[in-house]
Amino acid sequence: MITKNINLFFKYFLTLSFFLIIVSDFAIADSYVDETVDNNKVYAVVDSKNIQYMKDEDPFENVNRKVFAFNNALDNAIVEPVSKVYRALVPSVIRISARNFLSNLETPVVLLNDLLQGKFIRAETTFKRFLINSTVGFFGLTDPASEMGLLNHSEDFAQTLALNGVPAGPYLVSPIFGPSTPRHIFGRIVDFASHPLTWYLADQPSEVRLSYGLLETVIVREELIDILDETEATSTDYYIAIRSFYRQRRINEINNGNASYSSGEYSIDTSKDLNLLF
Repeated sequence: MITKNINLFFKYFLTLSFFLIIVSDFAIADSYVDETVDNNKVYAVVDSKNIQYMKDEDPFENVNRKVFAFNNALDNAIVEPVSKVYRALVPSVIRISARNFLSNLETPVVLLNDLLQGKFIRAETTFKRFLINSTVGFFGLTDPASEMGLLNHSEDFAQTLALNGVPAGPYLVSPIFGPSTPRHIFGRIVDFASHPLTWYLADQPSEVRLSYGLLETVIVREELIDILDETEATSTDYYIAIRSFYRQRRINEINNGNASYSSGEYSIDTSKDLNLLF
């Protein structure tokens, strides 16, 4: 078991090192600033300043669009249909419980980043939520902590980096995982490696690890069915719409750390939802 965990750690380390070598050539600190942007204005008004802004934000747009098209095709062919079957067959009360369960499993990552950011009051809230929901809430299937005024929030290592002045870098679309930046990808790797569940699943059969990942994918994607279908149907450029929503959502996460599980909002930028298939 120890040898297997050590090997797994080195795989993460080598992946992270390789990633840093690649992004170091283009992640220039002064070029990318986490600031609130009126995306409607940026994309509607065409002048030299706005054109330059779009190029700076998304310098790899041609490649990103191809990856985005692949992700979207995979989503349309497999993930969304399976998610619709899941919605049709599973009662809403069970779907909510499943989402609560996944959220509770992510608590160690949230707690760690609360502490790294020096947000000790929020860390206390996170710890109390985990204690209450894991016991009274039947291992997180229900959320009595919220009813007690202990509201959920999200934190991840990419947010921790942002609050310490690390620049986001250019917009990237990752295969399967979707909207990203170099900082966000780095943060995901750290969150994944620091999550206790990662090490637990490492010792489980491959069928168990695969089943958990697929289940999480379906649960998350089901919640986004309506809003993504509406956005794709009404937007003149689906790629730009998702890029804008990603940036806005990420800024909100960094500044507030408030998690949203409403199907009427995009919740595509927390460690719980994997930024799936955009």
